[in-house]
Amino acid sequence: MKPHTCVSSVLAEIKDKLNRAGTPDPGLESELILAEATGIPRLELLLARDRILKPHETRKAISFLLRRVQHEPLQYIFGKAYFRNLVLKVGPDVLVPRPETELLVELAMKLAPKNSKVLDIATGSGAIALSLAQERPDLKVYASDISPAALWLAKKNRLLNKTCKINFRRSDLLKDIRGKFCVITANLPYISAKSYAALPREIRRFEPKSALIAGKDGLKFISRLIAAAHKSLEPDGHLILEISPEQKKQIICFFKDSKKYSTIEFKKDLCGKIRFCILKK
Repeated sequence: MKPHTCVSSVLAEIKDKLNRAGTPDPGLESELILAEATGIPRLELLLARDRILKPHETRKAISFLLRRVQHEPLQYIFGKAYFRNLVLKVGPDVLVPRPETELLVELAMKLAPKNSKVLDIATGSGAIALSLAQERPDLKVYASDISPAALWLAKKNRLLNKTCKINFRRSDLLKDIRGKFCVITANLPYISAKSYAALPREIRRFEPKSALIAGKDGLKFISRLIAAAHKSLEPDGHLILEISPEQKKQIICFFKDSKKYSTIEFKKDLCGKIRFCILKK
């Protein structure tokens, strides 16, 4: 990639190299890489295809490209991810927030009474908790994680998004959590060992394994939380879990065995797959 080359030529070269590397969407990714390298919004960049790149912009684009052809997620390369109305700092200590998890926030906001307390377990980058605090300022939001590195990043994201009303706690699930909540949300690790092997290599190579795998069947943490969460829920409170579609039958068994919840409901994601489970105390 030569300096003093126009946008259209550089886009074509980046796209070709990404295509050779086998990335999922070389056309879109080439545009995102060049937009990030130049600081020009993607759509504006596409309208300035004859613009000549400055040397430092070319160098930045090359550095991003070299990492992406190794299948490092763009969110880690850019150091940020977008989630609902938030811009979040992300890194290899936390999962990249997924679009489907945005629906979990919708479910929590609908179920949380006004001025109630909510808790987000395994908060990671803080995406769920920060969204709840930002979009429902009446709520008292708590967030926990077992990882000090994840909590540090979540606190950074609290400052970045100017969302002060969140209480962070370090805890293994509910072990060090006190008080009761009207809604508890949790996007826990839920991938089985077998399913992990089939994940895209950029996930397996770069995202934290501990935030993905949960034992042989992927239910190691979900089963523990279902067994204990009723103690931390207010009467008629709700536990909302993100799950894998094939785990529905086993989770129904956990529900029946517990005898601490009155109802169980499953919700689908935008692809029509069962993705969320709601248990009511």
